[in-house]
Amino acid sequence: MLFSGKNKKLPDVELVGLKFSNPVGVVETLDLSTKWHRRRCKAGFVTLTPPKDSVLEWIMNLQDYRKDTLLAVNINSDIVRCFSLVYDFADLIIIDPDTDNGISSPDISDTAELLDELVNLRMCYERYTPVFLRLSHADTPDEIPALISCARLAGLDGIVAPTPQKVRLTLEECEGRLPVIGVAQSPEEGMEELLAGASLIETSLHPLAIAKLLKLIEKQTTETI
Repeated sequence: MLFSGKNKKLPDVELVGLKFSNPVGVVETLDLSTKWHRRRCKAGFVTLTPPKDSVLEWIMNLQDYRKDTLLAVNINSDIVRCFSLVYDFADLIIIDPDTDNGISSPDISDTAELLDELVNLRMCYERYTPVFLRLSHADTPDEIPALISCARLAGLDGIVAPTPQKVRLTLEECEGRLPVIGVAQSPEEGMEELLAGASLIETSLHPLAIAKLLKLIEKQTTETI
């Protein structure tokens, strides 16, 4: 999707033990069109969400992704089971407890209980896979500190924040101890989140809009060298 891992103007990003060829990743679905796009150009990372059923079959179809990019798996249903199935396969796992699609905030006590369960499950694996917590659009500024505290107590590796304002608030609350991935709805928003301190940007923008974001990053990188 218009990502160039070979473009030297785009900065590499080293984060949580992983090396990203550029700071922008794309949210994709498993279909022929996205595979066609990826054959043309490399993404910094790709975020995919498992289906609600047939997860094992879904995993078998991911081999092509692992050949040319880092794979982040976003888990938003049957979280404990999916976590155990994808842990040894994903490069990065994103826990998304927001089952209401931003209509209301996930219950913080339920999120804390879920993360505790995942901590215990994580100890069963020899391989270390970084795990991030995705904040909801509905999370209020008063709720975010408690969610970040849950993530830190559970030993999670970072936070995914859905807006520039929540990127800033998360970074302030984390005091630099956890990296943040921003979520961009426009090239300008993506650039704003990077300038605010986000380490990576995740987006589902149209390829032309993604190309614009990459040009903005190239320009900023050139100006700061």
